[in-house]
Amino acid sequence: MSFQTGLSGLRAATSDLNITANNIANASTTGFKQSRAEFNDVYTASLAESGGRTIGSGVGLSKVAQQFTQGTISNTRRPLDLAINGRGFFVLDNDGARSYSRSGIFGIDKEGVIRSNSGAALVGYAADEEGNIDVGNEKALRIEAFNLPPARTSDVKLSFNLDATKGAPDPVQFPTFDPADQRTFNHASSLTVYDSEGLPHVATLYYRKDQPDPGLETGLNNDWFVWVSIDGTLVNRNPANSGSTPSAVAPLDPNGDDTAFRISFNTDGSLDNTPPAGFTTELVIDDWVPAEQIQAGLDSNAEPDGPNGGAVTPVFNGAVDIGFSDFKIDIAGSTQFGDDFNLASLRQDGYGPGQLVGTEVAENGTIFARYTNGQSLVLGQVLLADFPNQQGLTPIGGSEWSESFVSGQPIPGIAGAGAFGLLKSGALEDSNVDLSEELVDLIVAQRNFQANAKTIETNTAITQTVINLRS
Repeated sequence: MSFQTGLSGLRAATSDLNITANNIANASTTGFKQSRAEFNDVYTASLAESGGRTIGSGVGLSKVAQQFTQGTISNTRRPLDLAINGRGFFVLDNDGARSYSRSGIFGIDKEGVIRSNSGAALVGYAADEEGNIDVGNEKALRIEAFNLPPARTSDVKLSFNLDATKGAPDPVQFPTFDPADQRTFNHASSLTVYDSEGLPHVATLYYRKDQPDPGLETGLNNDWFVWVSIDGTLVNRNPANSGSTPSAVAPLDPNGDDTAFRISFNTDGSLDNTPPAGFTTELVIDDWVPAEQIQAGLDSNAEPDGPNGGAVTPVFNGAVDIGFSDFKIDIAGSTQFGDDFNLASLRQDGYGPGQLVGTEVAENGTIFARYTNGQSLVLGQVLLADFPNQQGLTPIGGSEWSESFVSGQPIPGIAGAGAFGLLKSGALEDSNVDLSEELVDLIVAQRNFQANAKTIETNTAITQTVINLRS
């Protein structure tokens, strides 16, 4: 029996040595989790021995327990390197078979699918064309290097301050608004808007304080005229509006023959949000027709001919945008204070075409694509999973684990929600192996092996003594 006891000790020490050696070998493996040997004593049932006279029969390896403690997070500056700071596993798809990993080394294959360095696809939630995450629609995440199509301007939000100390232009000397003459208006500002083909156009707003009575300047008048021009052409005179007056446009300006928007302010300088008839808080641009330079003609080599390359005066490009070019300028929040004219905020929702220049992953796993036009598009969101018993997971190599009966079923979630950790882009989680600790364990395992070998050696000597007695 003592031989078997010593032999069980040798086996246990060898297992301990193998586990420690494996930990040391993977000290630099991304996402690796160290293991430890857990032993139990062995007793053989016997009718002749019971109670305090029972002698143990050695030791057995009870469990190889994985330690899912957090590893150090190291920066790599590579956008698709991901580290989980906290609980959770990346969900990987291996041709339909799910596996789970803490190693966040990802790249893009030729089809745009995000894959781990073992070739498995990263699973997440898909996003629709408007960038809304479709929670529940799990699929392999993909980053495609497609061009982002342009979006026409449909909404502009603009807030400004008009100087309350400014008087109206002299209606006698400057009775008519002229965008080329700065003396006929008080202020001007500009912004870029886009048509349906992504072509930029400069929209300029001109502000002129109203003075109903040319012979009296009281300083109490809070009404203003606003004109809008696009590419140098007043949209109030746009041919698309010929013969009609849009509902949001005031009647003819008494100072001239240009149709103008009219806005009014309260006595405290705030915008009158319930203005009288003929006034507005939204400048509705109705059916403006984008203009573009065209060529007079092409020669036999398909090159522009004519003077200066054939360029002529801009003409209306009605075939592209007619009926689809409307947008409004919301001026809510604008003021008339005794301060210099300034723009407090400006935002418009149009943009030109763009090409993919990079990707970003937010802390909650949302994947953004960045384009040359300054826009970003949500492509999806990384899915994480957790388990009731992490130590019950079955290691399958490649820093991956599979679900088992002991681990329980995976619990899906997103980074930062509940007990799930946050993601860090451009970083990786190092192995949680502590080399100093492992080297000490190596010495202990070696000592245990030598001690058990000594037990067998002693039993051999005793057996030899017995043999010698018989001879």
